[in-house]
Amino acid sequence: MSYLDITGLKAAYSELRRGASYAFLSPLNSQLLELVGHMLSNNKEPVFVLSEQIDLFFDSQGSDVLFNLFEQGLLYPFHLQHSNNVSKSASFSRGIIRELKHYKQLQNSSVFVHLDSAVIASLSDEQLIEKLTLYQALTKTKDVTLVFLISGAQLGEARQRLHAMNRFFDGLVHMTKEASIRSLEYDFWAHREGVIAGRTINLQLFNGQLALIDSDVNRTVESDVLLQQDLDEDEVWLTRNAVPEGTKLPASFKTIDDNDTLFSISLTKKAATIVFAVSRHTDLLALAKDCFSLRKKCGRKLKLVIQNVDGVIRHQDECLFLTLGVNLILYSFSEPSRLLSQIQSIQGFQFSRALPHSLDDVLKESENVLSKGYLPITKFSEQVLKHSDSAANLGVSGVFVKLQLLPRIDAIHPLHLFHVKREGDILSYADGYIYLYLHACREHDVENAIKHLFKLQISDFFSSKNIIADHFYIQQACRRIHQRYADSDVPDYTKELQNNVRNILDAKPAGIANLDKEKPEFRELSRPISEQVKVTLKSEVL
Repeated sequence: MSYLDITGLKAAYSELRRGASYAFLSPLNSQLLELVGHMLSNNKEPVFVLSEQIDLFFDSQGSDVLFNLFEQGLLYPFHLQHSNNVSKSASFSRGIIRELKHYKQLQNSSVFVHLDSAVIASLSDEQLIEKLTLYQALTKTKDVTLVFLISGAQLGEARQRLHAMNRFFDGLVHMTKEASIRSLEYDFWAHREGVIAGRTINLQLFNGQLALIDSDVNRTVESDVLLQQDLDEDEVWLTRNAVPEGTKLPASFKTIDDNDTLFSISLTKKAATIVFAVSRHTDLLALAKDCFSLRKKCGRKLKLVIQNVDGVIRHQDECLFLTLGVNLILYSFSEPSRLLSQIQSIQGFQFSRALPHSLDDVLKESENVLSKGYLPITKFSEQVLKHSDSAANLGVSGVFVKLQLLPRIDAIHPLHLFHVKREGDILSYADGYIYLYLHACREHDVENAIKHLFKLQISDFFSSKNIIADHFYIQQACRRIHQRYADSDVPDYTKELQNNVRNILDAKPAGIANLDKEKPEFRELSRPISEQVKVTLKSEVL
């Protein structure tokens, strides 16, 4: 019998029975493949894998398990190459099942079927029921463990449809990843002693092995505790410069001189609201560490708010704060009434996201973004895959742009006009197209971002522009690019562009806390009130 080899996970949550069907859903393929490795780590029975992207299984981290099974003669991979119209018909599924039945090893084996969520979304209810009926018959006649692996951008719709057809499944699990925490949401799961429904477990990777994690902040709060109001729930503690000077605040609002003092006071709070202020001199990483410490020590009821005074909180910084336990980030410094309304709106809320085991686990996820500027096409695709996977785990957006050059324009000229300043923004060229990846950029900001990168009109050099903003499709596009140009001779403009942009950034982050605030650029000048001076002209003296 197969099972999820996860340290600390109860047998009821992990067993995969013979003659049963399961569906595992995740936004990204990398998360599903990590789970597959833990399903097969101790497998001794034949395994059949069906996928349109079968190479993913062998290129992923932890693919050693699959290679070992293949060398032992236990793994049978199938590449499903087909058109969308053909795959919708029931005869396509019948043909696949008929092919599998030619293998005598199918009896008592495990069958993994990897699908894009768009395939399920494109099927009518009748088509989906007919296909699931065929696979259900396979599990019963051959006593196999059937596992559907479903990923893609239309996962929400696919999940709802599979819920409505739960009679075809013994288990439905949705997997997400935020920073280093993997969450398995058991929509339903049948086991020997009953059915599990509506439960979520949190996992973390330790030395290549997934393990169940449990802490006070991650435990489910009992209903009797929810009804109990903490004595400090109505208190709001904020840094003095979080609101304009002279602002009249309610009696329950208490102002503190600076963030460090506020942090010390907050360590004794349980359900109060804490408002930190961010200016251009604030060390964001140090503040993020403080927020993480407060969330760990004080629990879910504490409300943590970041008020941006005059600092620049980038999209990536926002995601870091939210991952480490912050409830709300505000920007309307000039409107105190809006601050009061926003604070009022989160009263009674509890932090519901899974909290990372340590701050280092989160920082490791964001350390991949080091390169910028031009890269050869294969290195570009590899780098974007790393950037995209890391960004998706932290909830950071990313945009992939494909620009087609106008005829008779040499690529080197527009490439010289791209001036990349941010780390994580990279570009490349191949076969008449310039590829651009913008890290920590949302789709509606693409036009402004390109204007900052490319000073001339895009239409003067390019005939078309294609934008991909979903990490799943970004990774799909990069894999196709890598496969196409891996063994091709593509022009490399690295030498020509080496003076145009600094390609690799220093991995050491800027030490904001170590800046000398006594330097003139940081000094605040206070001018005395002017005094009237009597001036006597020389002619008057004479």
